[in-house]
Amino acid sequence: MGTLLALSILAGAAEAQQPTVSPAVERLLQRDSTVAVWLFVRPAYPLEDVADAVVRAGGTVRRRSEWLHALSANVTRAALSELRRDLRLERIQPVARFRRPPLPPPGAIPPVPRAPPITAQDSLYGPSAMPFRRLNLFPLVEDGRLVSRGYRGAGVRIAMLDTGFETDHPAFASAKVIAQRDFVFNDAVVSNQPNDAAGASRHGTATWSLLAANVPGTLIGIAPEAQYILAKTEDVRSETHAEEDNFVAALEWAASLDAKVVSASLGYLVGSDFGYTFSQLNGDIAVTTIASDLAAQRGITVVNSVGNDGPNPRTLGTPADGDSVIAVGAEDSTGTLAAFSSRGPTADGRIKPDVTAPGVQVWVLDTQAAGGFSRLNGTSFAAPLIAGAAALLREIHPQLTGVEVGDALRRAGNGAPRPDNNRGWGLPDGLTAATFPYGIVVSSPRDSLLTAVTPTFAWSTPGVPPFGNPVSYRLTVSRADTSPQVVLLDTALSSTQATLGLPQRPGRRLSFALQALSADSAVLAFTPDAQFVVPAWADLLTLDDPGGTTVRDPRPTLRWTAPAVVSPPGPFTFDVEVFRTDNREVVIRRTGLDTTAHTLTSDLELNTPYRWRVVSHLGSDTATTESQGAFVVVDGSVPPVTLLFQNFPNPFPNPGLGLSTTCIWFDLATSGSVRLEILDLRGHRVRTLIPGDAFPDPLPAGRYGRPGGAAGGRCDANLEWDGRAEDDTVVPQGVYLVKLATPDGTFFKRIVFLGLP
Repeated sequence: MGTLLALSILAGAAEAQQPTVSPAVERLLQRDSTVAVWLFVRPAYPLEDVADAVVRAGGTVRRRSEWLHALSANVTRAALSELRRDLRLERIQPVARFRRPPLPPPGAIPPVPRAPPITAQDSLYGPSAMPFRRLNLFPLVEDGRLVSRGYRGAGVRIAMLDTGFETDHPAFASAKVIAQRDFVFNDAVVSNQPNDAAGASRHGTATWSLLAANVPGTLIGIAPEAQYILAKTEDVRSETHAEEDNFVAALEWAASLDAKVVSASLGYLVGSDFGYTFSQLNGDIAVTTIASDLAAQRGITVVNSVGNDGPNPRTLGTPADGDSVIAVGAEDSTGTLAAFSSRGPTADGRIKPDVTAPGVQVWVLDTQAAGGFSRLNGTSFAAPLIAGAAALLREIHPQLTGVEVGDALRRAGNGAPRPDNNRGWGLPDGLTAATFPYGIVVSSPRDSLLTAVTPTFAWSTPGVPPFGNPVSYRLTVSRADTSPQVVLLDTALSSTQATLGLPQRPGRRLSFALQALSADSAVLAFTPDAQFVVPAWADLLTLDDPGGTTVRDPRPTLRWTAPAVVSPPGPFTFDVEVFRTDNREVVIRRTGLDTTAHTLTSDLELNTPYRWRVVSHLGSDTATTESQGAFVVVDGSVPPVTLLFQNFPNPFPNPGLGLSTTCIWFDLATSGSVRLEILDLRGHRVRTLIPGDAFPDPLPAGRYGRPGGAAGGRCDANLEWDGRAEDDTVVPQGVYLVKLATPDGTFFKRIVFLGLP
């Protein structure tokens, strides 16, 4: 019997460790004799061992991914039956397969209200000048005299993942191709081959031309001096599909060659056979998305088209849903968003696309056009333009990470103040992104609650290149609690710090905006989302418990803090007042203090509730801060009469004060046996507080319920009631009685219990 039980336990444990198998695998095997699957291997096991197991089972290994710790393989039903029992595997799912949709049809060239004047740049760049002008890249590559600034991607390695590339075309005669690989036919030929579909390389050649072509007067790419890594990943034959394991393998290969930028145009929401649903586009499920984010973690700037399935929301594809992927939408030469450009958000609510770029009537090298060039539409052509801008950023600022490049482009977008799921952060200004790679970094204020009534605003613009200096600034500070907002400060300055000299009232809400202007006319604006609250002119540190407190010293020391203030109008002076809570009569007043502490010079009455306040003076203006609760100077002497005080707080609990219990105080004039009980309205005992372990019998005369020691506090923890009965169960909400039985008589008070949440 014991042996059978042990075998049963082992079998259950083994079953629990077996890999998860996607139901789509079974569906595909009902139709096809062989399917392509991902085999995700548990971290403790080497990929090579699992690859051997695939071969022994009759399968064929397609790709190995070190990043994903996974294999892709072609498997039969028999092979799957064996692999699904392999405890080294974590999960098995199909390799997603995508059919590239046709490009959006050509449309009429959008009308331009007023044609820009013909410049020398137009003569040199021809029709390809439009993207440079829209992305404001000409200041980085040419000045008005066509003297090169030297920023054309030199030294930056760009990986292109697409359908193929006609590397022998004369337009690429000067292009520096350092590596090329065909992941479809597993060779080193990325141009069209005899077994390719006719014109297979058209799309890849067109996207590459926006970066690397160099045909003066006709088409010049953004980064003609970059080094190129060309990966043919998509099979466009009519009955075949682009498979995601090619994309992953190409990414890892490009990373091994030290690629700094990746430009790709894969991205379709629904695949034939097996694809991803919108609910899975959360950045953590699609294999191409995970691989792209891993590439970004390795310092690569990953740029991908958002897709051509707009204008409806939630039409983006993978890997554009990656949080580290720069997803690019399309607009025309006038800035109008293309109807076909896919929209966000992602399944988990993040904004997509990230940016937009020209993707309508874009002038490209077209291997199927009669003249060799044509205008094409699609986010596929917007993506390489952004990849080119990213390459220039990485040339100018080689220290930037892949993610930081994306941040710089988003900050420089014309929609940055209000990003949305149509345009993202909008069309980036390349000059601004290059001039202010880290944006405007605010060092003060650090928190939404200010520390001064004359706040100082401080910032920096790190990483500005020599051509951007000097930088000047404009700071505007406004009241955020008025409509329209009242401007308090609007100043232009060359320094990176300014102080608002006009003191602000407590609780006032402020906002501020910064604008940086570089020597090369790059402009970057920054407005924090948060509003900033002016602090109280005094923050009380002692005797300020909302639930009340007690002290034994009849001359307590009152302490407070004050926020910073410039001089003039500072420094602060203070008046201190102590007043009775019953009639608000001021019993002690000290004026003109220049410190933040005061010890009373006369005694307060015992057993009398007081509150206190500080009146802060700044010039002719004043602000008053009162204590939140009362304090009582307790008497340690024997009381003349026996009294039961009203419990506090009452009703209780009091969430507003943060109090979940109520305090019970009483004075005992005559020593003797005492009972203190909580009763319901029928007189049934609910809880006994005295007698108890903390109280002797007979109980000496004295004052009870007050906290012990000189530190004060609210009450004695032994005389707090938390709304629980003797058995620790919570009593129903309602009215209860506190009963005090003493040698001098019996006393009652009503307690209102509101119940526990």
